[in-house]
Amino acid sequence: MRPKEDLEKQILVVEDEGLIAADIQRRLARLGYPLPAIASSGAEAIQCARSTPFDLVLMDIRLKGGMDGIATAQALKAESDTAVVYITAHADPETIDRAKLTEPLGYILKPITDGDLRSVVQISLYKAQMERRLRTSEAWLATTLRSVGEGIIATDTSGEIVCMNPVAEQLTGWSGADAFGCPLMDVFGLFEESQSERAKNPIFDLFAGENRSYTLVSKTGASSIVEVECSENCSADDLLGSIVVVRDISRRREMEGRLLQSQRMEAIANMAGGLAHDFNNQLTVILGYTEELCERLSGEDKQQALEIQQAASMASSITRQLLTLSRRDVARREVLNVNEVICEIQPLISHSLGKTRTLATDLGTPLGFVRGDRNQLKQVLLNLALNARDAMRGGGELRLESSTLEIDAEGAAARLHRPGPYVRVRVADSGEGMDAATLSHIFEPLFTTKAAGAGTGLGLSIVHSIILQSGGYISATSEMGHGTTFEILLPCVGTFRGLGETPGSQRSAGEDPTPTVLLVEDEDSVRRLMHKLLEREGYQLLEARNGQEAADMAAVYEKPIDILVTDVVMHGMTGPELAERLAPLRPDMKVLFVSGYRHDTLEHHRHLNRDMNLLLKPFPGAELLRRVQMSLSQGAQLTQ
Repeated sequence: MRPKEDLEKQILVVEDEGLIAADIQRRLARLGYPLPAIASSGAEAIQCARSTPFDLVLMDIRLKGGMDGIATAQALKAESDTAVVYITAHADPETIDRAKLTEPLGYILKPITDGDLRSVVQISLYKAQMERRLRTSEAWLATTLRSVGEGIIATDTSGEIVCMNPVAEQLTGWSGADAFGCPLMDVFGLFEESQSERAKNPIFDLFAGENRSYTLVSKTGASSIVEVECSENCSADDLLGSIVVVRDISRRREMEGRLLQSQRMEAIANMAGGLAHDFNNQLTVILGYTEELCERLSGEDKQQALEIQQAASMASSITRQLLTLSRRDVARREVLNVNEVICEIQPLISHSLGKTRTLATDLGTPLGFVRGDRNQLKQVLLNLALNARDAMRGGGELRLESSTLEIDAEGAAARLHRPGPYVRVRVADSGEGMDAATLSHIFEPLFTTKAAGAGTGLGLSIVHSIILQSGGYISATSEMGHGTTFEILLPCVGTFRGLGETPGSQRSAGEDPTPTVLLVEDEDSVRRLMHKLLEREGYQLLEARNGQEAADMAAVYEKPIDILVTDVVMHGMTGPELAERLAPLRPDMKVLFVSGYRHDTLEHHRHLNRDMNLLLKPFPGAELLRRVQMSLSQGAQLTQ
């Protein structure tokens, strides 16, 4: 019994003999098929197929006109991939061979009987349905192979390539068409990872489920580290060949290397912190007694004691570097303009390079600013410059570049860095360069080479530690004979606009746009100096000698107060207490604390000011003005 869907199939009879065509039409109707359409020529058949989709075409081979049945079948197959069964009275080998090229589903020899017609039509419809399913399955498989992130190469039982997906094509440099029929190892340029010799055929060298790392050299000469795994490709009964899976693990190796380096650095840093603590205890004793000896001794004995004191001081500076490496040193974090820091350290870098080396800068106009310790960032730049100086023994050029960079969450860089905006600093030299082995160790403490610099061997380790503490990233690229480039990425905390836009530009019409400073300092001489500096810069000033006086003044002053500059420790109300009292009255007012020493008590008042600005005495006048301007910039000028 035929399935119901078979009886709903549309059939086209192509026959130039009208009586034969009508006979076939009647026989199909008796068999239960819908009344088939009839075409008497190849052109008419093509026209019918364009207007009506047919499930099967019964095609006479011998047709009158410019197209015989075989040519018509080829045209139908090209246009709509229509299934064809040939009707012929000629079964000669030449005709059959020519007809086979169009891949017909069957033949019916004239004269036609109901039994022959029934069996051929049923089998052909079934085969057509199976072929459509097969083509759909192949399309899904091809799409899947194209979408897989791993390279896949299929071979037959003789080891010749029968299929490659796009990832495999990219890794090997071969197209699937060019590689088809080639032996696997002619296309697959595998080398042992630790050696330069060619690898054995992985199909025979690897066990089932085993994977191994190799160096793959593509047709274009590009090399990458890959992981290869092989498996048999079997049907229910037979071995069809092998499947070779290729994974590019270059990025994974890089991430593993960074993780290993980070773990190694963390272990060394912890040890360094403990050593620095113990050394500082001993150095305190040495420096203390040496200072007393210097006061009591004279002549050559005093000179020797001074040499001891100088050596101990040098050792103390090294322990400070160890504390920085172990992240136990106290950093003064603030919002920084990287270009400004580079300009401040530029004269010292130029001087340290000497006469045979030049410094070139390419400072973009990055709107991005970072949060970090100004002196530590200068130390980073200076250490990198000294490292470059030692690498350019015969002279050369050091370049300092700055720009901004946005790392997209969907991009490849997001695998190694947190997405978001960054300020990028590049330090590039034209020195001797380093090989890959040296490059992999340059951030390790006490690692010293001709290319990596001399001295204590802590310079690049300190750089690495400072950048990590700042939440950033540092990497290095180098090539022998072509110099070394260090790239630093620091998280961007916001963008600055001009001072003219804030805070006066946000006031109502008729108000004075000059920023107003409430200066509170109980030391008269210090207050007078700060008053003079701020007044000369053009700020409007409200001045108070203590916290209570400042609170009373702020309560009655009707115009905006842009910033409170207050000493921390004062008689009566302290600076943090004053800021907390004024916060409800002046919610937009910025706060800059001034003090002669650090205060843990400020940590309890961080809700008053998100960056908790603290200016330590003694300070130069330029630093006071810079910090006031920076404080005014935060919030109004700083777009988070």
